[in-house]
Amino acid sequence: MKNIPKPRRGTTLIECMVAASILTVAIATVTMAVFRIGRIWTDTGHYRIALQEVSNQLETLTQLPPDQAKTAIDSLVVSSDVARSLVDAKFSGELIQDEFGDRVKLALTWGDDRSNRPIHMTAWLAQPTTEDSP
Repeated sequence: MKNIPKPRRGTTLIECMVAASILTVAIATVTMAVFRIGRIWTDTGHYRIALQEVSNQLETLTQLPPDQAKTAIDSLVVSSDVARSLVDAKFSGELIQDEFGDRVKLALTWGDDRSNRPIHMTAWLAQPTTEDSP
């Protein structure tokens, strides 16, 4: 009498190990993507906070006359809310006077473990209005 093999009804150990390996790689890939997205989201939030702070300071400075603007630039400090959000946030600025007019150039840098780009913004100072009567 011939030995007729019975059909298999389960999975072998090798099939289970291959499936577990594929599942492990997939979970690791998704986990790395989630952490990377979280880091990008945090960096974007910090960039937006810094951009808003520079914009606010620049708006205030552009309304000053050049002599007061120089003093105000030298005494710039980061607001307390921004200081809590950004590590070691520091302003730097300069008053540029040339043939194009008086302008203020501000930069905000902050430090953390990852490299980041400082925010630079430039704006022209408001020209004093002179009312000439005809």
